[in-house]
Amino acid sequence: MPEINRQQHRERVRKAYLNNSFESMPDSNVLEMVLFYAIPRKDVKDVSYALINRFGSLEGVLCADIKELVKVEGVGENTAILINLIHNIDKRLDKNKNKSIKKLDDSSKTIEFVKNELSGIKKEKILVITLDNGLNIIAVNDVSQGNANTARVESYKIMECVFKDSAANVILAHNHPNGEAKPSMEDIDFTIKMMGLCRQVGVRLNDHIIIGKDSALSMATDFRYCSFFEEKDRLNK
Repeated sequence: MPEINRQQHRERVRKAYLNNSFESMPDSNVLEMVLFYAIPRKDVKDVSYALINRFGSLEGVLCADIKELVKVEGVGENTAILINLIHNIDKRLDKNKNKSIKKLDDSSKTIEFVKNELSGIKKEKILVITLDNGLNIIAVNDVSQGNANTARVESYKIMECVFKDSAANVILAHNHPNGEAKPSMEDIDFTIKMMGLCRQVGVRLNDHIIIGKDSALSMATDFRYCSFFEEKDRLNK
């Protein structure tokens, strides 16, 4: 009888998905559907709850490291790989959206571009986007990755990217995975420092984009910080 009940539960969840009720499905059922295909001969409801309780949310489960996933009872390496793969496919899809973006001449476009680059990143990361004279993208350089709350980068690493790419313009970007899209005093000081260094070598710092948990900010177009930037209207056409 338990075998029948398990199969009936799986079939109910599967039919709910096929009936276009995905949006109303609880996260535990969504995760169960993933587990159905990784663990075909076992009741996975308890495993689904254990994963969400361990990592706090469906998003937390999908973003979890494989080594952490397998610590949950009932989760083997193949299951952990499947969960991790879904997360990485989602990140790939977001980054692929940027393939059609060749030029960053507008603050809204730049924010969207950076969001796609940093999608799903749970640690603070700093990007240096180098541009030519026409604001065409040369390269996106990942110069630092820290923990969930902080990332540190030496200014020389940013200047190395500038020289390597023969850049005429630069955009800095970083994320606050668990916080607001608001620059700290350290962020402001670092932006001003980098602006001066870039100016010394004839390169212009166009913007510093900050991506928060639920929002994003362009320092070059925000009234609180735009005075730091020369020709501040260039990215706000």
